[in-house]
Amino acid sequence: MPKIRRPNLQLVHVSDIDVSTKFYTDIFGFDPFFITPRYVVFKIDGDADFAIWSGGDSPDPETPRFSEIGINLDSDDEVTSLYKEWSDREEVSFAQHLHTAVFGETFQIKDPDGHIIRVSSKD
Repeated sequence: MPKIRRPNLQLVHVSDIDVSTKFYTDIFGFDPFFITPRYVVFKIDGDADFAIWSGGDSPDPETPRFSEIGINLDSDDEVTSLYKEWSDREEVSFAQHLHTAVFGETFQIKDPDGHIIRVSSKD
């Protein structure tokens, strides 16, 4: 039987590693685990990592994004609370304001390169 392989790294291409490192450190609320001049890793949970990378071509801000970075909180109340907290922060740019979807309360923000980050409660 083949070994089961689970996704354990989400890698996002960014145009300015320093700006994006500060952004993700601020919204995640913790410091990166591994830092190089072009590659930064945040330890998320267990074996799961979230990384940003400025190597290769710079992302084109006009290119449509076909994926989302997800932050799943424990409840709709936590989603609403975080939305209110981030609404007061100048560096947070909303792509979609708080609303109720089929899976509960949700909103979206953009990182400095326009990547979409969806905040919602766990399924």
